[in-house]
Amino acid sequence: MKNDPVQLVAHPDRLDCEVRFSSLSDDGAIEGLAVKFDVVDTYRTSFDRRAFAWDGKSLPLLWSHNPSDVVGSIRSVAVESEGLRIRGKLNLDVAKAREVRSLLMAGDIGGLSIGFRRIKDESRAGGVRHITQAQLVEVSFVAVPSVPGSGVTSVRIHNPETGHASTVAFVNACRSASARMEKLK
Repeated sequence: MKNDPVQLVAHPDRLDCEVRFSSLSDDGAIEGLAVKFDVVDTYRTSFDRRAFAWDGKSLPLLWSHNPSDVVGSIRSVAVESEGLRIRGKLNLDVAKAREVRSLLMAGDIGGLSIGFRRIKDESRAGGVRHITQAQLVEVSFVAVPSVPGSGVTSVRIHNPETGHASTVAFVNACRSASARMEKLK
């Protein structure tokens, strides 16, 4: 419930409903797992959780590994238990970035893929090449990621002309609160 705009507080003699609104911005923020660790991809490669060391420099976000289609940049990279988490921002002044955002919002795409330089690897059973050290060069939006489970987990959007995102969020929050209240009866 941490990100839920509706919080229910139950008391023995009453049920309170608190609605919280946060300001939405159309800044193109995205988040996702760029690569999952120890998962064999379609190229018979897997990545070690210690493989990537990020130097803090901005990295390009590309469309389908095409260096001519820069659509934004990576702002942070973090090694988490299941994979390499990235946070970035689409450059909404770029037409291709707006197209990518539209495809993401419609659910037409959702994959992420990394461009990297292999520094060290080791052979594993079944002909798998396990990358133990690599330099992350770029992250791309793709229709079909080669590493299962890699993909965008969050896209921030708001249309100030229609208020669509805030209206949908409010209606969904009300439905969610109503369903929770019914369960508490």
